[in-house]
Amino acid sequence: MPTIRDVAEKAGVHPSTVSRVFSGKPTISNTTRQRVLAAADELGFQPNAIARSLSMQCTHTIAIAVSHAFQGYFEDVFFPQVMQGLLEVTSKYGFRVLVAGSNGHADEITQLLDIVGSRQADGIVMLSNRLDVDLISALQNQATPFVLIGRPDPSHEACAWVDSSDTMYTEQVINYLLGMGHQRIAYVGGDPDVLVSKERLHGYQIALQKAGISPLPEWVDYGFFVEDGGRQAVRRMSRLGELAPTAYYAANDLMAIGIMRSLQEQNLRIPEDVSVVGTNDSLLAAYASPALTSLYVPYSVMAAKATSLLIQSILAEEMPSSQTTIPCNLVIRASAGPAPAAL
Repeated sequence: MPTIRDVAEKAGVHPSTVSRVFSGKPTISNTTRQRVLAAADELGFQPNAIARSLSMQCTHTIAIAVSHAFQGYFEDVFFPQVMQGLLEVTSKYGFRVLVAGSNGHADEITQLLDIVGSRQADGIVMLSNRLDVDLISALQNQATPFVLIGRPDPSHEACAWVDSSDTMYTEQVINYLLGMGHQRIAYVGGDPDVLVSKERLHGYQIALQKAGISPLPEWVDYGFFVEDGGRQAVRRMSRLGELAPTAYYAANDLMAIGIMRSLQEQNLRIPEDVSVVGTNDSLLAAYASPALTSLYVPYSVMAAKATSLLIQSILAEEMPSSQTTIPCNLVIRASAGPAPAAL
């Protein structure tokens, strides 16, 4: 098993420097820190986290709280990608991840405050910003370092976050469909109480407004990120008859798959009769029939950036305040095409 001396020899530094790197001392230059971490990673060195915690009153653990409020949470690619980004960064810094379960969104506050109050973690990565539960204020009152994945509401704009510009990229998706002649475009969001759903709806509305289109209220639905939510949205909108959408944009690929299956059950062809675009560019998108056009949102990159910001702030003994935007891109496949009237 490699020791601190082995790491020091490989990195070309004194053993005390390795110790200071893994104890989070801010006096170490970033260049030296990265060289030591790279040497430790190559050797497979793991510092004694328990001993370090006792000596520093620092857990070297970051936490996230998972809500079990909806079925699709573990079926969608969002959470696995977030965990990939978290673990890639925490392993490099010698940190661990504490995942706390909860009984619903309101219970997230209880879980997070319990973690903070019992000193189980040094900081928090928040996975969502809800409109009905003010997690941000709860954490700010505890003076706990945290970074939000997603943009907060304007009242909390100064907090640290990593975002994917959901309004802007949704507008681009709708413009893509408008450019193919679609006028009747539906938006199927996830959970209406999550800020990202509001932002995507805003992007949808902006694009249609600029095109001079007033969307029917029935063209907006929420599928709560599960496949059946997409199926049910199609069934409701099919009742509109000639005003039914010729294109659907769904806030994740699970709902988009549900939309496609419901359309196919009605003997509608995709994309000849109706176009469908999803979000996340999951494996489902590539293997769907037809292959699903989807907006790629790099959640693993976002989570890695958020985790890096958080750990650097913890090591520097300061509150994180950085805001970062990560670009997305639309992956074109076979599920979206010209509107029927344009053929």
